[in-house]
Amino acid sequence: GTGMKYWGGGVVCAEMGWKEHAQVVDSVGFGMPVSNVPSAICSGSAQVALPYGSTEYIALGFSVLVFLVVIELFGSTFMKNCNVILALLFGYFVAGVSNYEGLPYVDTSKIEAAPVVDFLWTQWFGIG
Repeated sequence: GTGMKYWGGGVVCAEMGWKEHAQVVDSVGFGMPVSNVPSAICSGSAQVALPYGSTEYIALGFSVLVFLVVIELFGSTFMKNCNVILALLFGYFVAGVSNYEGLPYVDTSKIEAAPVVDFLWTQWFGIG
């Protein structure tokens, strides 16, 4: 149930539908007509801002579902045990290599700014 609701653009995007209801606008005190309340534009990705339930987000989620079924049908026992994480990684890969009108779905600026080799144990985080 919840997974299908969040399929169209993410958790935040799916939960913003309450803002468009007229009773909520009046009772919460936004004080503006329904047409001025911002709609659920999903801007959680890099530079792509599409409305909730857009075809691109549904297709991306469908690619994850199809890959999950393919792993379940043809994968080895090990792959079947970790098919959810493999399918999510596949969806991330598809989002990473695709774009929407030239705009990327995945922000790679932090990956590009990271050093090629880093020793994680050289930094002290002060916990205990």
